[in-house]
Amino acid sequence: MNLIQLDLFKTIQESEIDHLRMTIEEVKKSSDKVRRGMYAKLSEVTKQCNELNSRFEIMEKNICKGVL
Repeated sequence: MNLIQLDLFKTIQESEIDHLRMTIEEVKKSSDKVRRGMYAKLSEVTKQCNELNSRFEIMEKNICKGVL
């Protein structure tokens, strides 16, 4: 029979290390959410920019032809 001894009390250093690890994980998750959100916004702004560029080119061509 194998016996496993569990540590019921952690040292102060072990507790601090565990707390730091949890904090790092929280920061990582938060930064991942922010990064994904920024990519989504960048995609939206790029789409709007392309639309405006297309509309501008159409207006420019019509102005040069004298069509209103």
